[in-house]
Amino acid sequence: MDLLDFSNHSIKKDNIEYFVQLVRIAMADDILSNNENELLHRIGKKIGFTDPEIDNFINTAGKANFIPPYELSQRFGQVYNIVKMTLADGIIDKNEIRLANSFAANSGFKETEIPNLLVLLINGIKQGIDEEDLFETYKMAKKS
Repeated sequence: MDLLDFSNHSIKKDNIEYFVQLVRIAMADDILSNNENELLHRIGKKIGFTDPEIDNFINTAGKANFIPPYELSQRFGQVYNIVKMTLADGIIDKNEIRLANSFAANSGFKETEIPNLLVLLINGIKQGIDEEDLFETYKMAKKS
């Protein structure tokens, strides 16, 4: 069964596709730490999933086509959560960075801006800077 069969509602389908990407990032090193699992459950609940649904996605994360949201702020927020997931276990694995880079590219960010975007997010999240402030910093850097 395809993960997208769980819902016919387009917003929920978009959330499923996005959430599957988060699961893939968390599982990139083949280990799901407690911090990663807790973060997946926190984000999953925030976007409308129940604990059993979240557990099912974690256990069955297959291939799903990802269609990013139109709004830049939403795409930025998704990349933010992807990077936050890579930092959840305290170790940034090269596969996690590769997947985060790929996710950012699939979300419509230009290849030339992705390295700086990821550095901004990694450093900002480590420093405890919230998503909105990092988004403002990103927009200002993009203008210059």
